[in-house]
Amino acid sequence: MKQKQVIIIIAIAILLVVIIAVAVSLASKDTTKEEYVEVLEDGTKINTSEKLSQTKTYNGIEFTNIKFTNASSVTNLSADVKNTTSEDMESQVVRINVLDEQGNIITTYRGSVEALKAGETTTFNAAIAANYANAYDIEIVAVQ
Repeated sequence: MKQKQVIIIIAIAILLVVIIAVAVSLASKDTTKEEYVEVLEDGTKINTSEKLSQTKTYNGIEFTNIKFTNASSVTNLSADVKNTTSEDMESQVVRINVLDEQGNIITTYRGSVEALKAGETTTFNAAIAANYANAYDIEIVAVQ
């Protein structure tokens, strides 16, 4: 009788070890589907969402040629920015909301648009130390 109990206890212990090992293995796999990402040979991730790349306008500033990339765990937003007003603009800080497909904010960070003369175009860059390359869209709004 005692030998049967020992065998049952050993079998239960082995079963628990197998279950834990499978659970740990499944939890450690990256099962995140990156629907809006193309990965280059060097590991750089480039966002391919058509929605994200569409022209954005904020306070008379037009953001075009928008690119969202991730390399070395840093996501960078780059764009051409143009002052579409008839007046010169001082530099300003903007808030960038990173959005999912439902329009929910995934994260928020800030970027600085340099001073622009009326009609002038320059390059805008803002980075965040995390991987948000799979974002669906962004919105550019006032800092609050």
